[in-house]
Amino acid sequence: MEEAVRIPCDSFDLEGRLSHSPTAALAVAVCHPHPKMGGDMHSPPVDWVRRALIGRGAAVLRFNFRGTGSSGGKHGGGHAEVEDVAAALRFLAGHAPHARLALVGYSFGALVAARTAALRDDLFALGLIAPPLALTPLPPLLASEFAAGLCTVVGTRDEFCPVDALQAWAATTGATVELLADEDHFLAGARDRIQRIFASWLDPDAA
Repeated sequence: MEEAVRIPCDSFDLEGRLSHSPTAALAVAVCHPHPKMGGDMHSPPVDWVRRALIGRGAAVLRFNFRGTGSSGGKHGGGHAEVEDVAAALRFLAGHAPHARLALVGYSFGALVAARTAALRDDLFALGLIAPPLALTPLPPLLASEFAAGLCTVVGTRDEFCPVDALQAWAATTGATVELLADEDHFLAGARDRIQRIFASWLDPDAA
């Protein structure tokens, strides 16, 4: 079951929805696309990832960034939102204390997830779906920093995340790249493929 939650963050709360078990071995926070472009925690790819991870017994937290939905605060351009992700991970860890923590983001959420991951050393894995490389570079990361690796997913017709740019970044980081044939940035026909990727994404018993 998924429950509505409020996540303490700075001087305000974030709106979220949590599916969890206190005995979950894996706990994942999922970050949504750009709120100024209509993105929120109900965006379809966020929900697809959530469903795939719940199906394998993971605790999952999706949440609205500051200034989105009923979350407090104001939009921070992708920088202040790093604090939102940190708050979400703290909240998630408190509800799944025995789990390995992981992070997934889609589009703007992928950029914020990557920026957050670059500042931490406690993440088991990182998943980036369609990071907007045509607009903003990703921070330097190494897949070896994550016990279960760094996975990226992109449509072959994505105008905001050119495949060659993502592959070049992946080559420097050791990330894997999953290509979704004939999909653009909005991934309208990719539900089943995305769910297959994340249903088998992580092994919580990995080294």
